[in-house]
Amino acid sequence: MSIAAPRRVGIAGLLGLLTGAIILLPVPGNPGALRLAGVGLLWWYAALAAPLAAILLVIVVRRASAEVESGQAGAAAIAVWTSPVVLALVAARVFTGAPEAPTITLAVLVAPLVALLGPAANGKRRPNVVAALAISGGVGLVLWANFLLLADVAGLFGVPRWVTSIVAAGVTLLVVSLLRGDSVVGAGPRLVPATLGSIGRSLLYMSGLGFVALVAIVAVALAVSPWDAWRDIASRPALTFDARNPWVTDGRTLAALTTLEFTEAHRVTALNLATYRVFEPGRFREWQLRAGESLSLRAGDHLVIDAGARLRFEAGKRVPGAAASGVAWADPPERSSLSTVAHALGAALTLVAGAVALLRPAQALTVRAVSTASGLVVALVLGALCLGVYGAYSAPGLFIGSPALAAVFDVPAAVVPGAAGSAIVVLSALVLLLLFSATVLALRGVLGRAWGEVRAGRSSGTQPRRSVRDPAMAFLVVAASLASLWPGDASRALMAGLGLAASAAVAPRLAGDRPRAGLAGSLVGVIAFAGLAILGRRLPAWADVVWTYPALAAAPLAWVVARAETVRRARRALQ
Repeated sequence: MSIAAPRRVGIAGLLGLLTGAIILLPVPGNPGALRLAGVGLLWWYAALAAPLAAILLVIVVRRASAEVESGQAGAAAIAVWTSPVVLALVAARVFTGAPEAPTITLAVLVAPLVALLGPAANGKRRPNVVAALAISGGVGLVLWANFLLLADVAGLFGVPRWVTSIVAAGVTLLVVSLLRGDSVVGAGPRLVPATLGSIGRSLLYMSGLGFVALVAIVAVALAVSPWDAWRDIASRPALTFDARNPWVTDGRTLAALTTLEFTEAHRVTALNLATYRVFEPGRFREWQLRAGESLSLRAGDHLVIDAGARLRFEAGKRVPGAAASGVAWADPPERSSLSTVAHALGAALTLVAGAVALLRPAQALTVRAVSTASGLVVALVLGALCLGVYGAYSAPGLFIGSPALAAVFDVPAAVVPGAAGSAIVVLSALVLLLLFSATVLALRGVLGRAWGEVRAGRSSGTQPRRSVRDPAMAFLVVAASLASLWPGDASRALMAGLGLAASAAVAPRLAGDRPRAGLAGSLVGVIAFAGLAILGRRLPAWADVVWTYPALAAAPLAWVVARAETVRRARRALQ
């Protein structure tokens, strides 16, 4: 895979910026926790300094490149990376105070920029079948992750999973059907690729503007800047339920079976008929509480409640399952551990290599296209970061009884009460559907590039054939929709899709351009990834990072096999 010298410098610089965030984690003395204007240095680096440096680096590299630039579809293609589940991943990690949150935020920012600096796809050479199948599987998993997220978000507002799956699938299938981009002779007018790119960009711009508007509404309602909110959280001695928290005012309904661990005395009030199981040190108790009845709990108790139970917590008490304090949320003590460093490295490799696999441009992009795409990614990802901060600031505990990725999209409705809050729910649903529709259009292009589609008769004058990407996309949408009827971990599905594509398509391609070597590497990458994803639970506890991010082991193994095969064939040719 040939890359021009300026682009190599740019990619190395971007990876260096990301590496800096990982290196800061285990450095003795924890310099990343030092505060500048009340905010940790690691967060200033990951959310401001490194993104600005990355954008400037990309623009300078593209201007210095001597390659012919013709593409304008950078912003449309970037919709693969601005899907609801990717934005939710960033917001949820920040919301819950995950140790690797700064690294994941920066990785999500840098990954698409690395892909945009890579060489354009070569339409003259079809990738090996295993790599194309792996990319198709990765597309299906990314779709599944988004369907899971949409179903979880709708479940917070009482909408059944099957209704969400049908509506989301119907909207996306309608988009694929109306914006086909190809037809057989005599089938009437069709949309040319330039028109499709414009429509894709329009969808992305509208949905991106809507997402930023949601974050702005939260900021206005709270009347606080993101950095001031971060500073306030980081100074709290404990994360507690305040008097305006939804769990305290009206109560909330648990979306799934939930186990809560209490670190202080607490009183829980039931708002409907439900069974409450309490595991105390040395004994077990069970009650069936009616609406209005309360249950007293002590420090060390574990409360197990079934899905569908509606309850209310006490104001001023610690949030069960949240960080012990604001300092622990801002700078988790486990951030410097080797386990956190390994997980941060696995996430970064999966995100960057997955982006290279799915966002590889079809043609060389102009400086304007790259600049627009880069700015769009930064705006949306930083918006997701702000949403996570505002969630922790205004409504800690929203993640109780529901996936954290879904809970972050409930922050606007939780902050804005009354009829305005209901309008926010409708706006949020519309924004998510638009974001997902733009992602589906972009993923359809990924399928087309993966299989190297070339219209028959482009030069021979014969009748063109109908593209297979639309039926394939429709099949993947339907399959992902059906799979989302059962609850699942959206973030794990996303990482699986990116990791599979990275292991089978990117790692072998980096090892060389020989087709047979690439095929061998892709086969090994797929087998290793599948084996680790399925059997990784049996690994020792210290190796759980390989099960969480199988690409961390599968991608290097695929590269080694492809490189060894390339060297072997080169030596044979010299003999």
